[in-house]
Amino acid sequence: SKKPSDDVKKTLAIGYYLEKIESLSSFNINDLEAGFERAKEKKPSNMNDKVNMNIRNGHLEETSGKKDSRKAWYLTNSGEQFVENNFKAQ
Repeated sequence: SKKPSDDVKKTLAIGYYLEKIESLSSFNINDLEAGFERAKEKKPSNMNDKVNMNIRNGHLEETSGKKDSRKAWYLTNSGEQFVENNFKAQ
């Protein structure tokens, strides 16, 4: 329903879905890739790059621990608000 316009926003939207709908406290690259498949969206060629762009934008943050021996991330408050405001800054 949010209609993200690019892969960076799609990655953030899938992270939002994983946290809010699937109740994950954090997610890793495998979770994001599975989310793209479930959403029937083409996976970005470099998922880590899209995650890093969201980190630079302040929308995702890396967790202190790992999930299934891989880096994991969570949405920041500003990331949640960005998705909830249909990808518009407040």
